[in-house]
Amino acid sequence: MASVGNEFLPNYVEYLVPLEEPKQVLPKKLGIIALGCVLIIALFCLILFSGLQFLGGLILFLIFGIAAVMWYLWRFVSIEFEYTILQGEMSFDIIYGRRSRKPFYSTPIRNMEKISSPASPSHASDLAAADKTVFAACRMDNPNTRYAVVREENASRTLLYFEITEKAEKSLRFYNSKAFFAGI
Repeated sequence: MASVGNEFLPNYVEYLVPLEEPKQVLPKKLGIIALGCVLIIALFCLILFSGLQFLGGLILFLIFGIAAVMWYLWRFVSIEFEYTILQGEMSFDIIYGRRSRKPFYSTPIRNMEKISSPASPSHASDLAAADKTVFAACRMDNPNTRYAVVREENASRTLLYFEITEKAEKSLRFYNSKAFFAGI
């Protein structure tokens, strides 16, 4: 019996991690608007000063093209990661512009060999031994940022950075407690 919330699912965790803080997003959005204005003004100047009056009919299509490029860039200004822990699986989605969600990375928790803080002394050796790095955290200097060494199905190793909450840590310990003690 499940409720509207997740209080009856003790091993279900969902956490949203913004990639950048809002104060860093505003200048990028203003830059996209300024770029669009500069492109439209340059387009008008090109048509007026070059004497190519036959391009005047295409100006509407070019403005729509510039608007489409601006809309496309606008989506990639605000990027967030959301991870979900459910039934022994940790999956990450990437969210563009708070609208479109795409699966980013997924792994069974039992495949995690080590879960540790990035400040641990063995971090350099784990980084050197990794074949691939997956970064799904806001900042490295956040005290909640952890890394996990994941043994993939094809025997390669992935170094996974993510932010952890208390509930996520309890869930990870439930599914794979030996991974927390592997680096000690």
